[in-house]
Amino acid sequence: MFKKFLLLIKFFFKSKIVFKEPQEKNIVLFDKEGSSEFINVLKNKKFFLMANRPQHIKKIYLFPGLIFPLIRNFNTNLATIYLATLLEKINPKIVITFSDNSYKFSELAKILNKKIKFFAIQNAFRLDVLENHFLFKTRLKKYNLNKKLFIPYFFCLGQFEVNFYKKYKIKTGKIFKIGSLRLSNAIHYFKSRKIDFGRKFYDICLISDTTYNAHFLNETKNKILEFENLKNGLAQVVKYTINFCMKNRKKLIFISKNKKFDNAFANEMNFYKKRLTKNEYKFLIKSLNKKYLNNYYSYLAMFRSKVTVSTISTMLSENLAVGNKVLACNLTNIKILNFPIKKICSINNCNYKNFEKRLMNILILSRNKYFSKIGKQKNYLVAFNKKISTIDLLIQQLRRFS
Repeated sequence: MFKKFLLLIKFFFKSKIVFKEPQEKNIVLFDKEGSSEFINVLKNKKFFLMANRPQHIKKIYLFPGLIFPLIRNFNTNLATIYLATLLEKINPKIVITFSDNSYKFSELAKILNKKIKFFAIQNAFRLDVLENHFLFKTRLKKYNLNKKLFIPYFFCLGQFEVNFYKKYKIKTGKIFKIGSLRLSNAIHYFKSRKIDFGRKFYDICLISDTTYNAHFLNETKNKILEFENLKNGLAQVVKYTINFCMKNRKKLIFISKNKKFDNAFANEMNFYKKRLTKNEYKFLIKSLNKKYLNNYYSYLAMFRSKVTVSTISTMLSENLAVGNKVLACNLTNIKILNFPIKKICSINNCNYKNFEKRLMNILILSRNKYFSKIGKQKNYLVAFNKKISTIDLLIQQLRRFS
């Protein structure tokens, strides 16, 4: 209880206190993280941005109707009670978020779903669902965190996710296959600026995969998920790709995970520097292009490449959806990082010779021949329709429910 009190004091001192109720809005955008992706969907719409992460909270509302719920529930989750009470005062028809795996969003949905419609737009392929299931199944965790998820209206990437969420028994209400909002925003950006994104400038696009920063952080002592093996496996894909391009004189564009030259970017590059030879690292650095260190321009680099390589990046699925060739390569020995499609577009735990053979084969094949060999429809992982974008589909749903 004392820790909660200190936390409250800390927030009071660092935040602006507003002694009035928030204005009513039809739409609440939950979580500032990823909120910029709604720039086209919520254009010209008035909405309330509800920050829920400590680093994003700049304003705290205090009004008479809030005091009693906080006092009554002081021994429970105060943040949830505060946000739920705030939502009741704002009285929206819809709460929408890009943080589809947010436990806080799910908590609020469980409390208020009979009064408010809760929309979750899928942000990325959900490795955390697989990880939660694995940790619970192997008794590394006593509780399956997947049971905390509750999404009344789920706007997912594609059919794979529909099957995936049913398989792992995630509580969802209505599910809509709308594709990738981030991909749709990128294409909208290029078209609005008349940027040619179909012409090929590069042979290979290599997408940095830093899964080790988001997953398995607490499993360093686990004999099955050895942390160094995970990191080395991800780096090995980069090493293989560099050697392929050096040996076969192929033009490479490297897309880093971090889009700015800051400490995170420096740490990412240092990760590879430790695991590559001097010549490999030098080649990698030469393959960087500053103009592609932008969310949308990462897609541009990928679209402008004949083949895109990574381990499990969501961008691989998005690239398949628009009709481009990819190779997902998992060298970590962790099965849950295997790409969902098992045919020509993925290869696991291979040596360099087999990697080279597969990648060269994909490069040589025509698009039609390549897609005839993937074993699934190209839109199986991510729905994509040239005639109607994900942006427009979401706008239609907002009109329908608000």
